[in-house]
Amino acid sequence: MKKAIIAITMIALAILFSEHFHSFSVGFTLAIIAVSCSYFIAYQAIRRPQYTMSFLVVAVLTKLAITVTGVIWVFSANIIHSPITFLVAYALFSVAITYFISRYQAHRRDINDQQQREIFHTGLYELK
Repeated sequence: MKKAIIAITMIALAILFSEHFHSFSVGFTLAIIAVSCSYFIAYQAIRRPQYTMSFLVVAVLTKLAITVTGVIWVFSANIIHSPITFLVAYALFSVAITYFISRYQAHRRDINDQQQREIFHTGLYELK
């Protein structure tokens, strides 16, 4: 249900903001790049738990740097025509991408847990 609501909202926004397509697409692209890079860095903390706080701080600073650099570049190059459309697209797609990445990570964890249980039910143990 959540996925359907998010998809319908994004499609409706794309239709509503079709007049300012450049602003919408730049906000969408900048959100994808910033959130994806920050989550890639943040999820590295799972592999190295002793550096968790460092990874989270670097992830936040990376997202901030990409966002600020992108906004400065977009406004200096005069690419967008509607700052409101850019802001709405960036905010909503940041939320949507955050939701999809976290759901993907939860799905991967569930699959790993299920495989672990199946190995335990057979009586065989996997050496890592």
